[in-house]
Amino acid sequence: MSWFSRAANALGGGRLDKELDEEMRFHMEARAEELMRDGSSPTEAQREAQRRLGNSLAYREESRDARLAGWLESLGKDARFGVRILWKDRVVTLAAILSLALAIGACAAAFALIDALILRPLPVDQPDRLVYLAYEEGRPVPAIAFSYPMLERLRAVSGGRADLFAASGQYLNSAVFKSEPEKVRAEFVSGNFFSVLGLGPEIGRVLTTNDDLTPGGGPVAVLSHNFWMRRFGGSRAAVGQWFRFAGKRFQIVGVARRGFTGIEPGTLTDFWIPQTMSSAESLQRWEMQWFRIFGRLKPGVTAAQAALAFQAAFTNTRREWAPLAFGANDAPEFKQRFLNAKLVLRPGASGTSNLRQAFARPMWILAVVAALVLLIACSNLANLFTARAMAREREMALRISIGAGRPRLLQQVLIEGALLAALACVLGLSFGAVAAPAIVGMLGSSQNPAYLDLHVGWRMILFTALSGLAAMVLFALVPALRASGTAPQEALKSGGAKHSGRSAMLRPMLAAQVAFSFMVLFAGGMFLFSFQKLVNVDLGFARNGVALVSLTASNKVQDAHLYMTQLIDRVRAVPGVRSAGISAYGLFADGRWTDTVRLAGRPPETAESVILPITPGYLGTMGIRLLAGRDLTVEDVMKQSSSVLVNEAFARHYFPGEDPIGRQFFRPLSNLPDSDFHDANRLGIPQQIVGLVRDVHYDSVREPAPPTYYIPLAQTWYASLAVRTDDPLRVISLVREAVRGFGHSLQASEVRLQSTLVNDDLIRERLLAILSGFFALVAVVLAAVGLYGVLSYSVARRTREIGIRVALGARCGAVVRLVVTEAAVVIAVGLAAGVCGGKLLAGSVGKLLYEVKPTDVASIAFPVGCLLAAAALAAVRPAMRAAGVDPSVALREE
Repeated sequence: MSWFSRAANALGGGRLDKELDEEMRFHMEARAEELMRDGSSPTEAQREAQRRLGNSLAYREESRDARLAGWLESLGKDARFGVRILWKDRVVTLAAILSLALAIGACAAAFALIDALILRPLPVDQPDRLVYLAYEEGRPVPAIAFSYPMLERLRAVSGGRADLFAASGQYLNSAVFKSEPEKVRAEFVSGNFFSVLGLGPEIGRVLTTNDDLTPGGGPVAVLSHNFWMRRFGGSRAAVGQWFRFAGKRFQIVGVARRGFTGIEPGTLTDFWIPQTMSSAESLQRWEMQWFRIFGRLKPGVTAAQAALAFQAAFTNTRREWAPLAFGANDAPEFKQRFLNAKLVLRPGASGTSNLRQAFARPMWILAVVAALVLLIACSNLANLFTARAMAREREMALRISIGAGRPRLLQQVLIEGALLAALACVLGLSFGAVAAPAIVGMLGSSQNPAYLDLHVGWRMILFTALSGLAAMVLFALVPALRASGTAPQEALKSGGAKHSGRSAMLRPMLAAQVAFSFMVLFAGGMFLFSFQKLVNVDLGFARNGVALVSLTASNKVQDAHLYMTQLIDRVRAVPGVRSAGISAYGLFADGRWTDTVRLAGRPPETAESVILPITPGYLGTMGIRLLAGRDLTVEDVMKQSSSVLVNEAFARHYFPGEDPIGRQFFRPLSNLPDSDFHDANRLGIPQQIVGLVRDVHYDSVREPAPPTYYIPLAQTWYASLAVRTDDPLRVISLVREAVRGFGHSLQASEVRLQSTLVNDDLIRERLLAILSGFFALVAVVLAAVGLYGVLSYSVARRTREIGIRVALGARCGAVVRLVVTEAAVVIAVGLAAGVCGGKLLAGSVGKLLYEVKPTDVASIAFPVGCLLAAAALAAVRPAMRAAGVDPSVALREE
């Protein structure tokens, strides 16, 4: 008989028994009829047929063994028995399933995020052969941005080592499709982008090398599959259509393969256009570094071998550019660092991602915290299964007495755990599938939301199944071994079990649960305290009530800054506007101009200072306090005077202990040789300090205010209009009308709230605070439930002992101490172990904290206090139950 038939018979159960009974009855009846034809009476024939057949039960069992898989049948029986056992105490079972499902779901969500952002390779041909170029020049993070001239130099020496292509970062702008504007994310790429990656089109064609042979010669675009479905509904008519983007017209020539969203996990690209369609300036100037360079290594070529050839070309090219990059007034360290930069090739199988760089460490930490929550849940369930195993000792002893082997008993208990874990896995997978996208929604900023492919695939299902299997082994194996090792002669004796010995098995698991809970609360508390401190940081300006309007001037307009100065007067006249001012870039808006400064009689500075061009009224609009001197005036802007304002950090660094008002420094023109300057400005452009302002955080809440000086707004094509108002939604439309009064000279585009930009800077910290706070709450609840279960079981098992003590004169206080003291010792041990584990965890989370240390009193007091409060609440009812034991009732028990 085939294995399939035997398995089907095992699952059929009652059907096979019925068939065997009918077969045995057929043989009996056939033999009896034969005997009756020979003259025997029916009674004699039935008796003789039974005698000649022999042991029918033995034949029946042999037939069963031949026609079914015995091990599968035993599994089925144990599964049905396990369902009855779990259903018998369904309230506790449901609570156990939900707690385990929550922990497994948290782990599944963490894995889905880590897999999509860090682990999963790009959906391209042979991703393991991809590399990307980076160079190290003394900064904490290697740089990955290159210029177009550098790309051409490296391509010239690539030879048979690697095929190189370039890709820009995400370019967020408006595109117009059939007169309908839409915000899109485009990427400028080399013509061989798709061919090197081994990607074909879904429809139409992809970009080729012919599309970027000459600047402006390839006005074509390839849509991503997601954007094609969202914008065109998957219509093939999209190919051939024209649209406008960044002031140029492009024709759609194809759609990229389904599933490919770009080489930057976490960001969704809408379409790709040739790199030669960017401005001529960006393709010619060596200092405009806006490309990432990727390559596919040729067969047999290693990354180290290719790096040697590229390093020589990289260094030689930089030596050629050094005279243009540095002047005599620049610190020698800058030039030396520029020339000694080391080029490295890094694995590019999973692409490059700013989101990954920002969130890789937080995600791994959250994964560890989720794993700790899973261990807490497993400890809880281990206590439950251990208590059940102790309560079923007599049952197990009876099974052993009638012939059940230890493997069968072990199997029975493990199957109960497997059933519970399987249900928890199903619920946990559903929870993870919902939680992971919700977390992704918290990763991106308001202007640049994150995108990750989080479909429930085989990788997530396999991880969830393995998590459930590991959990089942952790919480069910020890109780199963304990239950299967029961000694019948001891267990069947009435009252023969030693209660203290039974309860002792629960203590290590309870201590472990307390330790894991402490570690989760320790990490969660530090992240919460850190986020609280960041939210309360004094930024030096008023973040609320300010709207920022992006201004763009036509590149044909001369003295655009004068138009912007006139615009301020019109905006101030708008009803509801309290004040207005313009700066070259907004605070926390991903813009920062830096340069070195020079003081007469001092060596060149290596530290850079921030430069912010502003108009009069900007300081008041942003709430930046003027500490001494005067503000910039309209006349300073009109005449482009040398008057500047400096902040406190600038004054401390360059004029320590002195009054900076009236002092002078020089802003070097490092890209021009000294011979082009007169003696009076050989050090650079002289700047006269006329005012001292308060320190302001410019693009990070974490970083202290850098040395900064404010100069009068000069000729610019981009600026940020700051408007202070109590009702931004109503006022901004009127502000746009004021801007439209300048015709094509000025245009108002994006509008953002200053408070939103500040909040976007705290995305990572907010995510850590929310998720770790959630896990901390779960840990406290599970710890309280686990402790309550252990104390309740201890009281129930020691009811007879407590009754005897009360009968002998013990008071309520002594009884309560008896119940609580033992648990208190276990909790103390767990807290001590948790402190040791917390120190190990502190090394990983320390870099993500702000003005919070693992050794702070609050960092340790928070988890200790939460666990002690949970323990106190969990002990109330068991202690009251123990204090209320009636000796006459207790002594009648077994």
